[in-house]
Amino acid sequence: MFCTKNGCDVINLALIYYNLGNQKEYPFKKTYTALELKDECESLVKKYCHWQTQINQRLTQRDSWIEQLQFPHVAMHPSQRHMAEAVYKAAATGRVVLAEAPTGTGKTLAGLFPAIKAIAHTKVDKIFYLTAKTTGKQLALENVALIASDATSTPLRTLELTAQEKACLEPDKRCTGDSCPYAFDFYTKLKTARQAAYEYPILNKQRLTQLAQEFQICPFYLSMEMSRWVDIVIADVNYYFDGTPLLLGLTKEFNWRPYLLVDESHNLIDRGRQMYSAELNRGLLRSAKKYAPEPIQKSLERINKHWLILLKNLPDNNTKLALVPSLPEKFTLALTEFTNQYIELLQKNPEHPIQKTSVHEFFFAALNYQKVIETLNDDFCIDMQHINTKAEVLTLRNLIPAQLLAERLKHAHCACFFSATLQPAYYYQTLLGLPEDTIHIKVSSPFNREQLKINLAGNLSTRYKDRPTAIDPICHIIQAQIISEPGNAIVFFSSYEFLQQVEQQLYIKLEESNINIITQSKRMSEEDREKFIEQFSLHNNLLGLAVLGGAFSEGIDLMGDTLKGVFIATLGLPQVNLVNEHIRHIMQTTFKQGYEFTYLYPGIQKVIQAAGRVIRSKTDTGYLWLLDERFQQSEIKKLLPEWWWID
Repeated sequence: MFCTKNGCDVINLALIYYNLGNQKEYPFKKTYTALELKDECESLVKKYCHWQTQINQRLTQRDSWIEQLQFPHVAMHPSQRHMAEAVYKAAATGRVVLAEAPTGTGKTLAGLFPAIKAIAHTKVDKIFYLTAKTTGKQLALENVALIASDATSTPLRTLELTAQEKACLEPDKRCTGDSCPYAFDFYTKLKTARQAAYEYPILNKQRLTQLAQEFQICPFYLSMEMSRWVDIVIADVNYYFDGTPLLLGLTKEFNWRPYLLVDESHNLIDRGRQMYSAELNRGLLRSAKKYAPEPIQKSLERINKHWLILLKNLPDNNTKLALVPSLPEKFTLALTEFTNQYIELLQKNPEHPIQKTSVHEFFFAALNYQKVIETLNDDFCIDMQHINTKAEVLTLRNLIPAQLLAERLKHAHCACFFSATLQPAYYYQTLLGLPEDTIHIKVSSPFNREQLKINLAGNLSTRYKDRPTAIDPICHIIQAQIISEPGNAIVFFSSYEFLQQVEQQLYIKLEESNINIITQSKRMSEEDREKFIEQFSLHNNLLGLAVLGGAFSEGIDLMGDTLKGVFIATLGLPQVNLVNEHIRHIMQTTFKQGYEFTYLYPGIQKVIQAAGRVIRSKTDTGYLWLLDERFQQSEIKKLLPEWWWID
């Protein structure tokens, strides 16, 4: 183009690499004729045209297919229709919906189907189905397959994004061509792998692994590439809402108008706080000092020196947890010096073995810290944990994620945030940063009161000070219930400590029965969690002990008689500590509801989610025990589902 514009027959070109380490230039020069460049340009254009023609043809077929698309069941039930209509109207008007849809309403299908239909008639051009749970992704994939009917011939394209560590086929190797065969010559292999991947209507983790093995290409980075060419992306919420997320970056780059379907949205408050927080561990820093070469070791020593000064100046350094009023500028400067020196080291020696040490890990923690400190405002606090242990943890803690979530949400065309527990709506709308004109809908439950027998232990307290005296009554209630009504059950506790105390007594009480006890442990792998759930399908005399708010209190489906009952031995309130009390102060100052926003609403949400494991369909029946007298209080009762019957 330059030659044509300027009438050049020949042109000299130079590609210059600049080495930041030694500040030297490395030029690569070459001379081309205008004819050579013309041939090269036309060759590239033909490749792009061929690819774009495929895309245009598929999009035309897709829109025609969507026009003819029918709901996969005979009809929507009223609850489903209520949500589906709101989802479609949001696409038409570019608004946000906050939908409370109880278990059993088919909310995944009620969100996906109208969103797909909207692609052909509204500005929506992508659907991002975002969830905080792996089970949520699987359910979404199953519903896409249901909608598509013939998933082998549909022009609709769906992609599942999986975290890099879970997708990796060579976890012991680094992501370089010299180390990993799947990274080697990635872009040369990409063309044929991308073409093959584009032919599959649903690219889930298994399909991407198969393609990766066939073309010897990294499955994670192949999925990153394919996210540009699909209609629906099913992924964890961090792919859109994190600090520098892939899907948000692509949305900005290509001016997409995505529909965000955010499943289990009640989790996004805590996930948002986690995504926008950063922590540094002095134990990791001290380990890094042992492996760091000069001068990096000196910069790490300076960080440690300023950390010790910070500890000395804490308002009260005799506790395990303290709030830090402010961070010394010298501490932040020392971190910046370290990260700059580390980058310079790797520029000079990209294969340096330091990347296999704790220095590398601390480097990324420091980078995240520097990123978060740029957004630090009144929505954050700074705290120090494990004081005087030499492994203190310094945290830049986000308390109110609303502003940062809203900044990302504004780039979407529309959104639907849905969950079985979104009461009160004001709490979720406020902390999720949803716009003022957000549409609130509350879908009626398909279940009736006769399906779930609710029992309340009105004379029992599970407050921290009362737990020792509550152990025996709790064991007596559990024993009596599972003997009178055999079947699998789960008991949810406030903490592992309380669980273990009750567990000891239960073993004594139930030693002569045929009831097997299985217990959630603190550090269960994903495989361990799957085995725990699998036990309920294999046995009919199982008593599971778990922690409320953990892996088993939401996002698991135990249909029919697989789970007959649930006991909840806690109100679910977060622990009272210095940080939570500071959050309560901030919530009271900002929203005039400190206790409710910090303790009550998050606690009751966990209770409702755990109780929702019992009744999963219109044919299920079971029981629920609320083992705390506070469930009788009117302010608690009004937060519980309307279809629950509590005398």
